[in-house]
Amino acid sequence: MKIKTMFLISCFLMFASINLFAGNPGKKAMNCLSVSSNSEKFDNLVFKNRCTYRIFVAWCGDLKYTKKRCGEGPRNTFYTQSANIAPNSKKTTTIKRGGSYAYAACRGSISFGSNGIKHPTSKRGQFACTRT
Repeated sequence: MKIKTMFLISCFLMFASINLFAGNPGKKAMNCLSVSSNSEKFDNLVFKNRCTYRIFVAWCGDLKYTKKRCGEGPRNTFYTQSANIAPNSKKTTTIKRGGSYAYAACRGSISFGSNGIKHPTSKRGQFACTRT
């Protein structure tokens, strides 16, 4: 009985350690994100990660430096921009004054492409975080 219990405990610890260092766990991180903007000629849109782990944010809208709007992302996706944000750090972008925007956030990090999030244009901003 002791050997079986020890084996189960060691399997659990090994599984837990593998998951600890996995890529994206497929979990939303909207509760980590605070979003603010200011108004002058352009609005600085600031995404701040309030959590103790890395997250990524995907966004779109009336952005200053691109003509792409929400729903015009690569490969028929909704969001047009993305960035990784370290714990307690922020990402600033610029939208046109009074412009609209939409965003999504997931735990983990993203590279070029959409690994870690699904956000088809047809879902109009709804998203699902995916494991990688």
